[in-house]
Amino acid sequence: MSKSRLIIIAVAIMANAANAQTINLKKVFGKSETTATATAPAADEFEVGGIKYKANGTEAIVVAKKYSGEIYIPKTVKKDDKTLNVTKIGDKAFAGCKKLRSINMSDAAIKEIGNGAFSGCMFLECVSLPNTLVKIGDDAFHMTNLGTIELPASLKSLGKRAFFFSALKSISLPNGLTTIEARTFSGCADLKEVTVPASVTSIATDAFENSPNLKKINVAAKNKVYTSSTDGKIHKK
Repeated sequence: MSKSRLIIIAVAIMANAANAQTINLKKVFGKSETTATATAPAADEFEVGGIKYKANGTEAIVVAKKYSGEIYIPKTVKKDDKTLNVTKIGDKAFAGCKKLRSINMSDAAIKEIGNGAFSGCMFLECVSLPNTLVKIGDDAFHMTNLGTIELPASLKSLGKRAFFFSALKSISLPNGLTTIEARTFSGCADLKEVTVPASVTSIATDAFENSPNLKKINVAAKNKVYTSSTDGKIHKK
């Protein structure tokens, strides 16, 4: 990670402290993921191919463990004599995994990425999402090294601070998304361009706060609320 990004992170922490909005340093720097392994695993938890899951009926949820390197999430996994569909990345499942570099879930039928799922994965550079994904939770990719990510057309919900202080350079939001939540792309120092679809009817005033290089906000011509801008600010029609 570059020196400039580390400085930005430090400034962000101080700024949030000043605003009485505390950043959980354990979550950011990966000291809390050992909690899940401190006690004996629950009966419904199991591992396949180095990935830890929790069984939920006919479905499997990816849960917390110390992950590193390149991760592949399959469509199904077996527990005992049952085949389970992998449908969710659980809350904080990969949070603070500083050695995680990439994750490919494009073959899985994942519908949801939980809150803080990849928060603090400071060297995560590549994520491939499935075309079944409906929801990305709060803080999901907070403080990651993602320069780009392709959001699927199926996505309907993008949580608060989802890409807060990430390394995104540009982002194209899918048609079907209606809301850009508070600080979704705040503090993205490398962000230069955002494409907003016609379906978006609500954008938080601080959605792009402290993203100094953002200049182009391209809004679809059929959007009834907002219009494009070249000053990095949100403009209503």
